[in-house]
Formats: sequence, C-alpha cells, structure tokens
Amino acid sequence: MVKKKTPFPEEGDFVVGRVVDIHSQYIYVELPDYDGLPSEPIARGMIHVSEVSSRWIKNIRNYVKIGQLLVLRVLRVDPEKGHIDLSLRRVNSAQRQKVIKERKYAIKFENLLQFLCESDGVNWTLDEAYEKLGWPILDKFEYYQEAIETLKENGEEILKDIKDVPENIKKAFLKIVDENVEISTVSIVGKIKLMFTSGDGIEKIKDSLLAAKKLIPHPKDTRQLSISYIGAPFYRLEIISKDYIDAENILSDVTELLEQKAKEYGGVFEFIRD
Repeated sequence: MVKKKTPFPEEGDFVVGRVVDIHSQYIYVELPDYDGLPSEPIARGMIHVSEVSSRWIKNIRNYVKIGQLLVLRVLRVDPEKGHIDLSLRRVNSAQRQKVIKERKYAIKFENLLQFLCESDGVNWTLDEAYEKLGWPILDKFEYYQEAIETLKENGEEILKDIKDVPENIKKAFLKIVDENVEISTVSIVGKIKLMFTSGDGIEKIKDSLLAAKKLIPHPKDTRQLSISYIGAPFYRLEIISKDYIDAENILSDVTELLEQKAKEYGGVFEFIRD
C-alpha cells in the first residue's frame, strides 16, 4: 500500500487494483493505495464486463483471477457513496508500464519516510512524516521518480523552503536518501578525431575541447561530459545522462561546436561512436 493524499482517486486517474471478487457481469477490486469511506477498511471499485476487453467475453474468468493486480483507469467516482467505476480495456501497455514504474517509486518514497521515522531522535509516525515532509516535497513535483531523483541530486535546495521541520531531521532525511537512492544513467562513448595543420594546432585543439566541455558548466554524477587523450589525433568522449534523449542532444551540441571550430580554424573533425 502506498499512502495517497486523498481517500479517492479522480476521474481519469490510473490506479492499481487487486481483484477480490468475480461475477459474470462485474469484477470487484480493492484499491490498496486509497482509504475510501471512513466506514470501509479500504477503497473498493467495480469493473463492468464491458470495460474488461474490447472483444466479446464468453467467460470473464479467462481474463482475470482473484488476487491479481491490475492497472485500471478511473471512469467515475462518487465519494459520498464510495462508488468507483473502473476500466481495464482503456489502459494500453505503455500506460500500464508507466503506472507500475511510478508505483515502485512511490513505494520507495514511502520507505524513505519510514526509515526517517525509525531514526534516532525522530519521534514521528508515518502519517506525521507525510504531513510535515512527504506531501510538501511531492507538491513540488508531478511524479515520484522526479521527486526522489531531485532529492538525491539537490536535496538541500528542495528542503530549504519546508518550514517547521528541524534542520537535524532534514539532514537525517537527506542522509537516508543519499544512502538508499541510486539514479540510473545512460552513456554515449566514442572517439573524436580532431587535428589542425597550422603551427598553433595544439592550442586550437585545447581551445576547441575546452569549449566543448563548457557545454555542461556544472557537471554532476548524472550529467557530465568528459574528454580524454588517446593518441594524436584521437580523443575519447563520454557523455553521461539520466535520459538517453538528453545524452544525444549533448552529443549533437558537441559535434556541432567542434565542426564549427574545425571550419573556423581550418582543421579536420570526425566523431566515431563506439
């Protein structure tokens, strides 16, 4: 279960549901991330047979099983009655993968808060941790993954605007994040061929490569550009980023700049991808 700020999802949301009962025309699911009505232990929803598949269904049990976790789309919500109408067929594979991935990050975020509650000198319940720290952090972001990765990279900046939380608790939380969060990265590696035939060719090479490195003025573990000498006229280039598209964009900027330098100084430039 991942704690949500509201007891019910909103229309159009994608949610995770666990199948608890199956009838010929309906599937009943629990929504473990939502509290539902005060009189209920957990929010519950219903999938009509017409929302299970776009195909004709002979036996609904061929599509779902008791205990199965499903990614569902919310069609209608009646918070007063606690009714939630859901659809299975209106979720495509890309949406399903995105929801599952994001929920893993939501669980990760909750675990970080739980670790904080169990730290020495922190006398908070998990609910208090959400109210004082969790929700104020999440309000700054659209996705859990973005929140966690930004905390890892720039946590002090994120927490500085959160009031009524002692500095020692903020530091304890950032330490927990640093010890328990790893950000996956991608890399592009290749060789640069760069040479100038004029007498000051070495200085022009240094100037060109330094200009390329300045394309990332503030490198960090998850976004950096490195250039190292192999043997004239070759240099090793490595680009690291959290996102492959961003890495390709950096490469494009580097090659464009070096091509420009080669034309400006009358030299030769080539990039050979490993």
